[in-house]
Amino acid sequence: MVNARQVFAADPWIEVVSALPGWTRLNLAPTRECRDKVTAFVRSQISDLPVDFCEQLSLAVDELLGNSIEHGSKPDENTTIAFTLLRTGRLLLFHIRDAGPGFSLENLDHAAVNNPPEEPLRHTRYRDQKGLRPGGFGIMLVKQIADELLYSETGNEVVMIKYLERTPLTHTAKLPSDPAR
Repeated sequence: MVNARQVFAADPWIEVVSALPGWTRLNLAPTRECRDKVTAFVRSQISDLPVDFCEQLSLAVDELLGNSIEHGSKPDENTTIAFTLLRTGRLLLFHIRDAGPGFSLENLDHAAVNNPPEEPLRHTRYRDQKGLRPGGFGIMLVKQIADELLYSETGNEVVMIKYLERTPLTHTAKLPSDPAR
């Protein structure tokens, strides 16, 4: 795996706070270019995993960073986004925090995540009325990829967890049928 300090050494828009194996922390400018670089870095850190799995996780990180840039930072290059990647033998944890005011997940009329089952595209009408670009599927998509997705109380921080291994029950112990044994 490549080290974050090596990857971002010449980049003035991405500050490496931690580059330990298993714990990377970056502060980045809220730009599309930084988003693309961090997503590519994440892809390099998980490239030992199955290709489809790697692509799904990279897509989820890209979506979460995109939301942070578009809605949390609106992009204001004077703010930064904190991005943390933790990797253990059992999980990947991604933490993203922006300087925005946050949001309430329940009050996202412009996002598909709150559409009722009988109206799966309701949010598109709202987006049209407000003059927003087509979209609004990001959080719903990330929820499908993540094992756990948690937002802070203020809504300007998100943690996504993906478990790397599930320990299935491979055998069951049989108790002896004769209790005298």
